[in-house]
Amino acid sequence: MYLPVYIDMEGKKALVVGLGEVGTRRAKKLADAGADVKGFDTVDKEIEGVETVKKKISIDSLPELSNFFLVVASTDDTDLNRRIVEEASQKGVVASCAGDFNKGDVVFPGFVYRDNEKISITTMGDNPSLTKKIKDVLNREISDKKT
Repeated sequence: MYLPVYIDMEGKKALVVGLGEVGTRRAKKLADAGADVKGFDTVDKEIEGVETVKKKISIDSLPELSNFFLVVASTDDTDLNRRIVEEASQKGVVASCAGDFNKGDVVFPGFVYRDNEKISITTMGDNPSLTKKIKDVLNREISDKKT
């Protein structure tokens, strides 16, 4: 069962494996939250605030997962994502599995910002379009920062 909480990521190490659309979005959110983010992908990527590494991705090519507070598995290979999350979990590392939140420990919600306030929205992966609609309404009505 999930508990909605906010975690202070300032200075915490995070690894994002796979920097496609979802992985890049998550890497940016983590960097914006002050995390020390390392991202791996098979192609060159530049993401502000993220140390990116281009290399062939396999379970054996990853750095030691126990060196990270959070690992995000966001490749286009669902089996590899599952294996990354399993290994992270075995090492006591919090993990997120893009495309199947049930495989990980963390859900990345949508956010709406106003002043120093942050509102998060999620349908737990069941209806991303509804999350987006709610986010759009809140952004129009109360937000001071487009997310």
